[in-house]
Amino acid sequence: MTKPIVHIVHHVDTEGPMREPLDELFERIENTLGHALKLEPTKENLLKLQSLEFVFINNEINQLLKKLIDPKLLSFKNNWDEVDEMLNRILIPSYRNKFKDSFGKGWIYNWHLLDHVGFETNPRYRILGYGAIFNLYNDKLKNLKIEEDSLQWHFHPIPFNKAAHTSAISYMNSAHELQQVMCRRLIDSNWFPVVNRAGFHTVRPDSNWWLEQWLPFDASNQAMNNDNTGFNDNINGRFGDWRGAPDDWSLYNPDYNDWRKKGNMNRTIARCLNMNTRFRNIDGKELQKAFNLANSSGKDVYVGITNHDFREMSIEMVSFYEVLKQVASENKTVDYSFSDTITAFRKCIGFSNEEISKYKINFDIELRNNTLNVSINNGDLFGPQPFIGILTKDGRYLTDNFNFGEIGNKQFYYTFDFLTVPIQNVKTIAVASNDKYGNSCIKRIDV
Repeated sequence: MTKPIVHIVHHVDTEGPMREPLDELFERIENTLGHALKLEPTKENLLKLQSLEFVFINNEINQLLKKLIDPKLLSFKNNWDEVDEMLNRILIPSYRNKFKDSFGKGWIYNWHLLDHVGFETNPRYRILGYGAIFNLYNDKLKNLKIEEDSLQWHFHPIPFNKAAHTSAISYMNSAHELQQVMCRRLIDSNWFPVVNRAGFHTVRPDSNWWLEQWLPFDASNQAMNNDNTGFNDNINGRFGDWRGAPDDWSLYNPDYNDWRKKGNMNRTIARCLNMNTRFRNIDGKELQKAFNLANSSGKDVYVGITNHDFREMSIEMVSFYEVLKQVASENKTVDYSFSDTITAFRKCIGFSNEEISKYKINFDIELRNNTLNVSINNGDLFGPQPFIGILTKDGRYLTDNFNFGEIGNKQFYYTFDFLTVPIQNVKTIAVASNDKYGNSCIKRIDV
């Protein structure tokens, strides 16, 4: 008899190296706790705080401080050489195979690649620029001939102060950068995303609706029974607010008005907890819930875990794997598998291989004079329309809505003229879409 499988899906918020000067760290501590330290930002004072020589305000705040300045959380990779050194260790087969699943397979990574763009200040020395981090990882995986990992979507909205270290939650306020990232990756790298990992763990109505147009899968749910983090920067559900969403590892489709409720939207959301951060961490109790669900339902279960590439990932992987082995040893009726995110979504939703292949999205594009025609010839789009990227001869990356054909969502048109872009000014046109199974189709014309 085939056992149900708990799919362990490692989502890496891939943001490149980060350096945090002491004055930035002390300011972050004060802002996060909502209390003034009244200490000079020195290494000596940081060590005193970490040794708890100071009783800070009260015991509750003291415990929050302890989490915040855990030395493991402050051990950042300061430059690309340090990140690259880590990757050279953890990407090779001999390291992956130290972690065996029930089928003898090694570890798999899912890299959610961020472009740090739209910022004017950069106090933590992030790598800025369109495609900067994407290209580094894309080239790295190609050079190492790694095919089991996946490259997926991650986006940080732009804050009002345009500082690269400040969190924000509005896709609408970041529309230009958002569309630029999509267009440039499509045209320059022939790439289109399938799976979302929400920046700052946060979805809001505008990002909920935007994702519903393009990405069928979303590994962002961080619902937990007790989600009172106590941190001032997270007050009233500001970031990572998944209160009311399923916390038993079940998948769900979100509601139009509230992404946390089960509803009638098409995107499928999975749960994904942190690895050794200051809140919402994966542990044995949470893993046991996943094995319980697989055992009781007889179906595969999606377990997302997430961390960042600017910390030493191996430490968190080893710690998690020890817990996983212990829980698995107590649940012999359930197998576990290290999985890429698309495969895990397909298995846990219940799509058959025959269905995925038979209805795989495919379309043709044709430029007739100054009109682009898109004809769906197999399967169905995930969203209401394909995505179009346009590169002009003067180097602008543009996107727009299509004109729809007859009712049936099979024909789309785009006209290049004085109201859009004259066709003689266009260099490249690229069109992309996913289907509900996570298949992608990309077509391009170099004019």
